[in-house]
Amino acid sequence: MSTPRHGEEVGSISVRPMLETDLVEARRIFRVAFGTFLGVPNPEDFWADREYVFTRWLNDRDAALVAEIHGRLAGSNFATNWGSFGFFGPLTVRPELWNQRIAQAILRPTMDLFTKWRVRDAGLFTFAHSPKHIGLYQKFGFWPRFLTAIMSRSVSGSDRSAQQFSALTQADKEASITACRKLTDSIYAGLDVTSEIHSVSRQNLGDVILLWGGDSLEAFAVCHCGEGSEAGKDTCYIKFAAVKPGADPEKAFDRLLNACESFAAARGLMRIEAGVNLNRARAYRRMLQRGFRTDISGVAMHRDDSPAYNRPDAFVIDDWR
Repeated sequence: MSTPRHGEEVGSISVRPMLETDLVEARRIFRVAFGTFLGVPNPEDFWADREYVFTRWLNDRDAALVAEIHGRLAGSNFATNWGSFGFFGPLTVRPELWNQRIAQAILRPTMDLFTKWRVRDAGLFTFAHSPKHIGLYQKFGFWPRFLTAIMSRSVSGSDRSAQQFSALTQADKEASITACRKLTDSIYAGLDVTSEIHSVSRQNLGDVILLWGGDSLEAFAVCHCGEGSEAGKDTCYIKFAAVKPGADPEKAFDRLLNACESFAAARGLMRIEAGVNLNRARAYRRMLQRGFRTDISGVAMHRDDSPAYNRPDAFVIDDWR
């Protein structure tokens, strides 16, 4: 299968790659759709301090799709390629066009992207309390497995420092990316978040925290910082973090969280936010012990009912939003 061609028709709905001229309206639809569903008083102001649309389009323009009806933007979706694993979202549709199969029209070419990338598994994050959303994604082979907790805690400061990707030479950056890829591959064959590292670096969204043990990478975290990123005002958002499997991954996990907190404090940020799948039981329990509390609960849906890397022994932070 191929990616959708410009102007490809799906019934009365046209699905095509997102263009730069679509970005402002796509962001407005994103805010209004989520704000309306969640019942906020002024939907257009929902998450006004966070950015998802511009940053994800800049990260991978070929993986951003829009739907049009009669030449007017109706909705959008973003797919993410993490090597052997892919996920999609945020998928949003103008509220006045809900229940008109627009989401299904966008999802068909999204599935084509996963086929093109030859991902081993795929997933998504959605509202656990919404039978409508869960039913939609089941039509495309995704099944609800485990809750995902979006957790946060206040930054209290830490004396644990760590290497930051932005401070490295170009040669050391390339070596660090290779080390990150090797680490994630040891957790789940082919898992590769290089695109997230490049996105943070090139768009100046935050930084990547690197913890070394001798000559090998023990753990790393891709962090977004403040307004204009996925973190929002005064927040450090851990977009992805992972600890190398080993004899004492919990100790390395603690070191990594300390380093993230020290990084956030140095940036003058007040809050750390991170998502963890509840089937990663040891990581979730350790975060609770460290004072993280759940702000939002969602459900991870998996294609073909596969757990992918959501395992009790995996010390990984992410949430597929």
